[in-house]
Amino acid sequence: MLSMNKLIRTFMLLAAVIPLAGKAQRTAEVSGTYTYVVSDNDRITLREAKRKCVELAKAEAIKKEFGELVTSDVIDTNAETNGESVSSYFWENTVAMAKGEWLGDTKEPVINIAYEDGKLIFTAEVCGTVREIIQAQTSIKWDIMKDVHGKKEPTMSFVSGERIYVQLRSPSNGYVAIYLILGENETSCLLPYKHDATGRVPVNSGRDYVFFDKEVDPTASHYKLSTNKGLEYNQVVVIYSPNPFTKCIDNVGDARHPNSLSTREFQKWLLSCQRTDRDMVVMKKWVEIQNHRQGDN
Repeated sequence: MLSMNKLIRTFMLLAAVIPLAGKAQRTAEVSGTYTYVVSDNDRITLREAKRKCVELAKAEAIKKEFGELVTSDVIDTNAETNGESVSSYFWENTVAMAKGEWLGDTKEPVINIAYEDGKLIFTAEVCGTVREIIQAQTSIKWDIMKDVHGKKEPTMSFVSGERIYVQLRSPSNGYVAIYLILGENETSCLLPYKHDATGRVPVNSGRDYVFFDKEVDPTASHYKLSTNKGLEYNQVVVIYSPNPFTKCIDNVGDARHPNSLSTREFQKWLLSCQRTDRDMVVMKKWVEIQNHRQGDN
């Protein structure tokens, strides 16, 4: 029989190993099919079309097995609306979102090419081995807020011209950034502030932060949500990581507006960060902006 000391050491070893096993990267044998319809706007060679179709099939096979790095509310700025065309950005986006890595083919990809109704159609079938990308599950508490009778309260609805605040608490030390997706063509960097040359904002564990409030931080920038439409939806994106990261390259706006960049470039940067930093957490919330002076357009 084992002595008490040996039993204790055995239990301690198991306790150390079990959590690690829970985080182990899974591998799996997968297969996938993807059909790519070349649109009139695509400028692509036969070789590129075949490669694109194969990569998209691999991405779909990975997502079917492991899921996606981000949710389906990613704005695809260049996708065609007729359900047939596939833009170059949709390709990059789909491949980047796959929550896994393609380790190798178990069978050679099979590519079929057809021409129907004046359209060139590629269909790829792939089989291979994939490895899951483990993403962080850090629990961040955060709320979007506005002033209601002199008190900041959580909300998802704004009237055009009202100021927005974000309250956040992290369970561990790390870094945060906050972006506002205004639509298909523009994403604004709300945090780090424009005057912050470091490109990152540190946060300490267990501390409540209220961003965009000059009463809390005199150096803060404050922002108003506005629209010239009757009703508009924007998306607030909070990014957290225990590892240092630098905000994406953006364009300097005027004194009244934060730095901004195209939504396409922002999404490409964000997906790239998620693939290289497995501790990064991305959280999103939609906000409604009403313009009481305008009817719905």
